[in-house]
This record gives sequence, structure tokens and C-alpha cells, in this order.
Amino acid sequence: MILKNQKSKSEKILELETRKRIYYIIKKYAGCHFREIQRKSKISHGTLKYNLNFLVKHDLILEQKENNSLYYFPKNFQTEKTKLLSHLRQKPTRNIILFITLNQNCIHSEIVRFVGSSPSTVSWHLVKLINARIINAQKDGQKTKYSLAINGEEIIKLLIIYKESFLDALVNRTIEMWELK
Repeated sequence: MILKNQKSKSEKILELETRKRIYYIIKKYAGCHFREIQRKSKISHGTLKYNLNFLVKHDLILEQKENNSLYYFPKNFQTEKTKLLSHLRQKPTRNIILFITLNQNCIHSEIVRFVGSSPSTVSWHLVKLINARIINAQKDGQKTKYSLAINGEEIIKLLIIYKESFLDALVNRTIEMWELK
């Protein structure tokens, strides 16, 4: 017989105020990286690392490694969206994804002009996005055209759900433009 006053395993783990704060930051800002959690929580490096590992070990959050960064997600977050959201959390790749979302079959020079980064930096980010299967590159004569490899609506849905966590005017404008289509 289970008593009504008995707490679930998750509730017991989240009794610690520090752990609870970390958990709710990850829930609100899914896909955030270690330093972002540290800034938002104001918890020391060692304490944060210990509690993140504890939450991962006890299956309350997911940890996703992308290049040299770790990104954290709520446990119920759909696995196929973790890579996409981790790329959306990075401003340079987010800007590229948003531009391609609104400008299918665009070329490198258009992306460079929009993003305002050097051509080599944009190329580096494009390769990352191609390898992550977020965008496609199609040769068209001397030029390469870039388009989404995933459904643009999935990108917009994630942006809408986590809109306040991006604090980015470009995200707001993209959502508005998408809704007008």
C-alpha cells in the first residue's frame, strides 16, 4: 500500500533547492549549455557540475555532447530535436538557420551578407549544419544552394516554445514573418 504522503523519486531528488533551481532552468531553457546554466543559476562551477551529473544519473535530465560543448534538456524532450535546439542556442548557427528557413535555395554570399560574418566563418558553420543534417547543400553550376533538410515548421515551433529564452529580435521577426505566410 502506497501512502499519499510518500514522495516520488523525482520529488525527493528535487528537494534540494540548488538541484531544483538547476532543473527548472533546464526545463525553461532546454538545450542550454553549462556556462549558460551557470550564469542563470549563479551556482559555482563545481557545485553545478556535481548536480548536473546527479540529475543525469537519476534520469531527470538529458546531456547531449555537441563538439566541445554539453547541452542539457528535460528528460521528456524528444531526442531528435536535441541537436536542432542545441544549434539554435548558438547565435551564429541560429542566424544561418533562420535565414535559410525564410530563403530556401539561397547561396553562400547571401548568407554571409545577412549574418555579417566572414565567408570562412559562415562556411565553417554551414559544414556543421550539413553534418548535423539540418540543412542541405546542392551544387547548381558554380554555386551551391542551401536549403533546409528538416521541416521549417519544426524550427518555428521550437522558437515559439522557447521564444523568451532566446531574447533575440531576429527570432521574434522570423516567427512573425512565418505566421504571415
